[in-house]
Amino acid sequence: MVVCILLIVGSCLPYSLHAEQLAPIIVRYPASDSNPYYYKRVKYFVEMLDLALSKSDHQYQLQKLPWPFMNETRSKTNLAANAYDVHWLNAQHYYESDLEPIRIPLCKGLTGWRILFIRPESQPAFSNIKNVNDLRHYTAGHGNDWPDAVRYENLDLPQKLSESWKGLFNMLKQSRIDYLSRSALEIYDEEDAFPNLNLKVESQLVIHYPAAYYFYVNKNNKQLAKDIQIGLERAIVDGSFDKMFNRYFSERITRLNLDNRRMIQISLPEDVKLIADRKDHPSFWFTEKSALLP
Repeated sequence: MVVCILLIVGSCLPYSLHAEQLAPIIVRYPASDSNPYYYKRVKYFVEMLDLALSKSDHQYQLQKLPWPFMNETRSKTNLAANAYDVHWLNAQHYYESDLEPIRIPLCKGLTGWRILFIRPESQPAFSNIKNVNDLRHYTAGHGNDWPDAVRYENLDLPQKLSESWKGLFNMLKQSRIDYLSRSALEIYDEEDAFPNLNLKVESQLVIHYPAAYYFYVNKNNKQLAKDIQIGLERAIVDGSFDKMFNRYFSERITRLNLDNRRMIQISLPEDVKLIADRKDHPSFWFTEKSALLP
């Protein structure tokens, strides 16, 4: 009789209570649609986040928050203030005072494989570059807030900075800089963005340093960090991570012929954590026979 009463009472609980128990956990992320080429990259990260959360042990629902285009330092501040729950950022050791990284490279480290835009007439000169010292004879162009700018400053490599992404391409066209380095995953999209400038994708070199895009969450959001980690690991094991990555990037990686390019390493002591991540989980990272990290 007691059991029957409990069953009856349970069946009479308000529907809203059952719905509340089943409601997914909302995960907020920022996105800007202002740059169509940046938007393609955003789409990849959002799909990867959705894949990871779908393979976790909790039910989640993504919520896009429209934000104006911002630099990553600003996003780090926003995450620390709980303005949203997760963002993909270039890994920086100083982020970790406020943020929790999920240390699985979403682009397999290919953001640190830098291919150069040059003017077509510059190819013979760049074909003769063999090492970092040769590179010092040429001036790079970078955005003010790009991680590359800090790296070049620390290595005393010549560069000029701009607040404008588009402006850098015009600087190259006008011979105010000698080259513009972009990641292996984005350079062909950007080549298509400025066909009227007649710039060339340099054919011989790849500048390399340890780099990764990680998902970051607020330091106190341990459960979300754990679930993203679990989901990404499961996606790697079952092949769905690679399937998505290849759908977006395999064609352009093949086209770049990275294994036959001459590599120039520009690592710094600050890269130690990323190098350790690469050594701990080599299968998470893109490798070619000529590209093993120290």
